Amino acid sequence: MLNQLTISELQKHLVAREVSARQAVQSCLDQVSASMDRVKAFLSYDETDALSAADAVDKLIAGGATPATHPLLGAPIGVKDVLAVKGHPLNCSSKILGNFKSPYDATVIEKLRAAGAIVFGRLNMDEFAMGSSTENSAFFTTRNPWDTSRIPGGSSGGFRGSSSSG
Repeated sequence: MLNQLTISELQKHLVAREVSARQAVQSCLDQVSASMDRVKAFLSYDETDALSAADAVDKLIAGGATPATHPLLGAPIGVKDVLAVKGHPLNCSSKILGNFKSPYDATVIEKLRAAGAIVFGRLNMDEFAMGSSTENSAFFTTRNPWDTSRIPGGSSGGFRGSSSSG
């Protein structure tokens, strides 16, 4: 499965044109969709935007881009819900911000994209990043994908796949 490759493994396949960035992102989107009810790592994701960004990366690769020029070339990345991504929801895992959408990209998002990353989703976290377990999101608790009786740990549990007791 493409969503289980390391970034460097994925990049080898992308540069050799054995797979496309679109296929890699679709694999991640499929996995998120299949595990969302069980794991609840993502607050939101924009499939159309993600696939469009993947198509742009495929064009970069066709134009000669490599991991040497773009270190995160083709890497699908979910971001913590405190990072501003233009046009995407930004509520810091709090209901108080309602349906706020970011009017700009955070500097880190600009840098991730410049490095060739494909930003595709918003990860659950403790409300306003005030916590250490992702049990204090205003929406739901994130579960460990390897053992759903546990939490992944950390204030941005959507990032982790390790097992921490909860």
